[in-house]
Amino acid sequence: MPVYIPEDARRIMPDLLRDFATAALHKVGLPDGDAALIARYLVDVDLRGVASHGTRQLRRYVAEFREGRINPQPEIAQIMDAPSMAIFDGDGGAGYLVATRATEAVIEKAKTNGIAVASTRNHGHVGSAGIYARLALTRDLATFCVAGGIAWEKPTRPDATVWDAMSAPPMCFGIPTAEGPSFVLDMNANMLKDRSKLAEALQTFPDFIFKSLGMRFTSWFLAGILAGTATPESHRPKFSSATRGFMIVAIDVAQLGDLEAYKAEISRILRESRSLNPMPGLSSAEVPGSLEWQREQEREQSGIPLTEEHLDMLQHIATEINVPIPWES
Repeated sequence: MPVYIPEDARRIMPDLLRDFATAALHKVGLPDGDAALIARYLVDVDLRGVASHGTRQLRRYVAEFREGRINPQPEIAQIMDAPSMAIFDGDGGAGYLVATRATEAVIEKAKTNGIAVASTRNHGHVGSAGIYARLALTRDLATFCVAGGIAWEKPTRPDATVWDAMSAPPMCFGIPTAEGPSFVLDMNANMLKDRSKLAEALQTFPDFIFKSLGMRFTSWFLAGILAGTATPESHRPKFSSATRGFMIVAIDVAQLGDLEAYKAEISRILRESRSLNPMPGLSSAEVPGSLEWQREQEREQSGIPLTEEHLDMLQHIATEINVPIPWES
């Protein structure tokens, strides 16, 4: 399947983009290590071609830190610890930081006990859910994670339907493989982006709509609320954008059976599936995670294609907070 790259796209090497994102986040108050971690995650997502959750998010994050809506130097706290479970409070900070802590805890607990779950609360956006699934995959853990909000409020618009009750939280399933790309289903729970097309969609493909509706509710219930129920009245965070939650489950496949045999079989299934005919209108047969893996290999060497609009946005940030653009020097 070809990747569409706009004619106005310019290739920027990932190390330069990481340097810029790190400098920008540090300039708005984050410690060097935290800034570098978030920058690495954002560029990793750009490498995979998920442009909506890569360095495009910098504009939002820089504004949140500058306006005091997210804590730039949080003191993350583990508020519950059990052999296979943990809960973390993000102290109003960037979601990436506490979600990483939760993922690291889940990895160690799953390696010890076979399965583990961690949940988080009181933080900002965690970004692409695939970031955390891939961390667990490096340790041969099968995983599921989902992000969402904390305090739910009934929609107030007069024409609101049950479809409007929930947003579409990001989620990810990850399965380890013996070779090639891991199986990574990184998505959200929304199968209809244009709300105005709901009536038409219900007539055309009702199964998709009702399954999506169920996934939207389930994702919300598992993500933020699991770490501590909050009502709109009770949840008034000190940092106004710290309204997010996250949940991750990891399973140590090796404690269920032969890990290498399992990974080899997953790889065989994926390899043979990709050798089948493509779906109508597509040029190659792909499975979840394979396109992202291909893009990573190519873009690490050739650079990440950024549109003129994307580059202008980064330039605006650079001017606003007075940090240099590495690829312009």
